[in-house]
Amino acid sequence: MKSDTNQTYGLLAVLRRAVAAWRPHARLGVLIVAALLVQQLFQTFLAYSLKLIVDNVQSGQNDPPLALILAALLLGFVVAMAATFGGEYLTARAAGRLMGDVRRQLFAQLQALSVAYYVRMKLGDILSRFSGDLKLIEAGYTQAFLNTLLISLGLLVNVPVMLYLEWRLGLLALLSLPLILLANRRLMPGAAAATYDLNQTEGAVVNTVQEAIRAQLVVKAFGLQPTLAARFNDEIDHLTGVIVQSRFAIVLVGKVASMLILLIQILVTAVGALMAFHGTLSAGSLVAFLGILGVVSKDAYEFAKKVIPTLVQAGSGLRRLDEILQERPSVMDTAVPQPLPRLAQHIRFADVDFSYTGAQMNLAQINLTIGAGQSVAFVGPSGSGKSTTLSLILRLYDPLGGQVCFDDVDIRQVTQGALRAQMGTVFQDNYLFNTTIRENIRLSRPEASDAAVEAAAQAAEIHDLIISLPHGYDAQVGEAGGRLSGGQRQRIAIARAILRDPAILLLDEATSALDPGTEAAVNQTIARLGQGRTVIAVTHRLASVVQADQIFVMQNGRLVEQGTHQTLLAQGGLYHQLWQKQTGFEVSDDGRRARVGPRRLQQMHLFSNLSEEQLTAVADQFASEHYAAHEVIFNEGAAGDRFYMLVRGQVEVLANDKYGVARHLEVLEDGDHFGEMALLQNKPRNATIKTLTPCLVITLGREQFNNLVAYFPEMLPAIEQRVARSENNLAALQRQDPPDL
Repeated sequence: MKSDTNQTYGLLAVLRRAVAAWRPHARLGVLIVAALLVQQLFQTFLAYSLKLIVDNVQSGQNDPPLALILAALLLGFVVAMAATFGGEYLTARAAGRLMGDVRRQLFAQLQALSVAYYVRMKLGDILSRFSGDLKLIEAGYTQAFLNTLLISLGLLVNVPVMLYLEWRLGLLALLSLPLILLANRRLMPGAAAATYDLNQTEGAVVNTVQEAIRAQLVVKAFGLQPTLAARFNDEIDHLTGVIVQSRFAIVLVGKVASMLILLIQILVTAVGALMAFHGTLSAGSLVAFLGILGVVSKDAYEFAKKVIPTLVQAGSGLRRLDEILQERPSVMDTAVPQPLPRLAQHIRFADVDFSYTGAQMNLAQINLTIGAGQSVAFVGPSGSGKSTTLSLILRLYDPLGGQVCFDDVDIRQVTQGALRAQMGTVFQDNYLFNTTIRENIRLSRPEASDAAVEAAAQAAEIHDLIISLPHGYDAQVGEAGGRLSGGQRQRIAIARAILRDPAILLLDEATSALDPGTEAAVNQTIARLGQGRTVIAVTHRLASVVQADQIFVMQNGRLVEQGTHQTLLAQGGLYHQLWQKQTGFEVSDDGRRARVGPRRLQQMHLFSNLSEEQLTAVADQFASEHYAAHEVIFNEGAAGDRFYMLVRGQVEVLANDKYGVARHLEVLEDGDHFGEMALLQNKPRNATIKTLTPCLVITLGREQFNNLVAYFPEMLPAIEQRVARSENNLAALQRQDPPDL
C-alpha cells in the first residue's frame, strides 16, 4: 500500500522538515546560530557606524571618538571572521550528520520493503533518489535553512534599528514586503511541480543507462546499439525540454522577487532623499538607514535568488524521498506475533490462492502437507508455480486466500524474522557480496565464530579449496563472486545456509547451472546435510528428485499430481511425460558432450514413425555444443543452419513484435527441441534463442536434417504440425498491443 505524496512541498513545509532534522543535533545548531548572529550583528554595527562617522564629520565634533569607532570596527571584524570560519566548520559537521540520518532512514526503509516493491520499481529510479535527490535535500537542510535563519536574525536585528533611525521609511520598506510574498505564492507551485518532473525524468534516464550497461551481452548479441541510441536520444530530447521548463520556473521565482526588492530599495531611497533634502532627516541617519537597508535588501535578494530556488528543489527531493519512506511493505508482521518453535510436525498449504498482479491467478486452491524431516520437491513446466510456492513458504508474499501453516500456526501470525530464522536457502543464482569468503558465509549468522564458519565450509565440502587460496578465508570473492566458479559459489552458498543450523533447507534450482559432475557432487552434499532437516527443492531437472520422499507436480498454478518417483511414473501423467522427455541422454561429466539414444528420439513427434534401426542412424549424426548462461544461440533473422535438442539447461524464446520490441514467448527446458522451422521452410530464423542457464545441446546440420526428411518422409506430418503451431504463436504476437516503454 502506498501513501499519497502528490502534494506540493512548499517553502514552509521544507523548513519544517529541516527543523525536525536538526532537532537531534540541537546543540550543534545553537552554536551555528550563535556564529550567524555574530556575523549579522557585525554587519548591523558596520552600517550604524556610518551614521556616527558622518554626523561627527558634519558637526565637527569627535563624540564618540573616531578612534573608538574604528577600534570597535576592527575588533568586530576579527570576531566576525572567527565566527564565520567556525560556523562553516560546524555547518560541515552538521551536514554530514544530517544526511547520515537521512541515508540511514532511507536504507532501513528499503530493507524493510517487500520483494513486490522491487519487482514494481526500477532500480535506476531508486538509485537516483539516493544520489541526486539527497543532494537537493542536503542543500535545503543546510545551506538554504541556515541562510533562512541568518536572514531571519537579520530582520530581528535590523528592522528595530531601521525603525529607530527613521520609522516612516522603515514602515514603507515593511509594507512593500507583501508584494514579494504574493509573487512567490503565485509562482511557487509551478516551480515545484516542474522541478519534481525534472527529477522524475532524470531518474528514468539513469535507469535507461543502467539497463544498457547491465545488458551489454544482450545489446552486443542482438545488435541493439542503434535501437538503444535512438531511444536514449528521445529520452534526452524530452529531458532537455523538462530542464528548460524547470530551470526557467525556478529562475522566474527568484528574479521576480529580486526585482521587487530592487524596486522597494529604489522607492525607499527616493523618499529618504526627499526627506533629507527638506531637512526632516539628517544626512547621517539617511546614510545609516540606507546602509542597513542595503544589508536587508542584500539578504532578501540572496534569499530570493538562491535560497528560494534551493528550497524549491529540496521540496522536490523530499517529495521523491517520501514516496519511498511512505511506502508500506506488502508483507508486514502482525502487531502481536505468536511464538514459533522449531518446526516439529509439518508445513501445510490449505486452499491457497495467489496472484502477483491480481489479473490472473498464479496459484489456485493449493492443498498439500510437507512432513517435518521429509525431503520433497516441486517440479513442473516453466511458469507452473513452483518458485511461487517456495516464495510463499519464505513469506516473500502473502496468499490472497487460504493459509500457509507451520505446525498449524498461520505464518502471518509470526514475525518474518522468526520464520526465516528456521530456514537456510540456496538459490540458482546465489549473490555473493564483494567481500571475503569468511564474511559471505557469516552473513547468515553475523555472531558466528571463525570456527563455526570453517565448520560450515567443511560441511559444504569447500574448506579444502578455501585454505588453498593465497589468503584463505580472507580471500576476496570479487563483485557478485566473479572470482569463483559456479560450483564454488554454490558451495559457499550452501555453507552460508548451513551455518544457521536451519530446520528447513530450501533449494531453488540450486544445481541447474552446474555441469553434471559438479551437480552430482553438490547434490550428494545437499543430501548429506539434509538429513534430520526438512528439505524443499524446486527444480525442473527430475533426475535430482528421484530419492525425494514426496514430489509435487505443478501445472498452470495447480497441484496436479503428488507422490514418490515410482508412484508418479506408474500413473503415466504429467510427471511421466516430463521424465520421458528428460531421459535417454548420455552426458559427459564435464557437461560438454552428449549422446541421444534411439528410444529417446522415438518419443519425439518428428521421429516417432521411424524404426529402431533408422533411429540409431539418426542418433549417430548429432553433434554436441555447449553455451554459457545468457548467451545467444541464434538471432531472429539469421540463416537457419541447424536443428537443436536441449539436453540440459533452459533457454528463452524471444521474437520481435510489429513494433520491433523483443517479446518473451516461452521457456524451453531439458528435452525440448527447436530450430526446425527455418530448416524446413528455407527461411530466416523467426525467433531468437537465448540461454538462461549454461546449456548443452545436440544439433543436426541443415544438410543432415534435410537428408533425413527426404529419406524418411514419415517425419513430414509431425513437422507440419510443429510448423503450424509456431506460426500461430508468431501471429498472436503480432496482434499484441504496443509495449509500454
